[in-house]
Amino acid sequence: MLHGVTFVGFPDSSRPLSAFGREQISNLALEHRMASAEIKKVVSSAHVRAVQSAEILVGAAGLKKTIKWLDDLTPQGDMCAIEEFLQSTAVETVLMVSHLPLAAKLIDYLTGESGTYIRTGSLASISMPFFGRRTAQLNWIQYADGIY
Repeated sequence: MLHGVTFVGFPDSSRPLSAFGREQISNLALEHRMASAEIKKVVSSAHVRAVQSAEILVGAAGLKKTIKWLDDLTPQGDMCAIEEFLQSTAVETVLMVSHLPLAAKLIDYLTGESGTYIRTGSLASISMPFFGRRTAQLNWIQYADGIY
């Protein structure tokens, strides 16, 4: 998931969600409430807007999950480190909350595709037979205003 719309400001890591961004994530969570029940682990960037997005989704979807922080989910995160994290995870369904440009690059990295477009307030579904580079299939990306 890519965090919702934020306020402009500095430092970047402290930028909070706007009211519209909170609404985006709440709407995504409610639309995917049934599917969200399959989530076994939630990890997020520690940047304020990602933390807020993760908390909103977990709460609105009614998940009883603790959010873990993954340093490499920041805007310039290391995809190899994220791949290693996924490989060491003993669960099948993971929700990751991240930023641009990492979210789009991570989808490309995992699927072997290029040019994935994702914007704030989006949720992507990726299936993988095992966690690794070029093993994934992008099922869909839902933007706060619809699926594309």
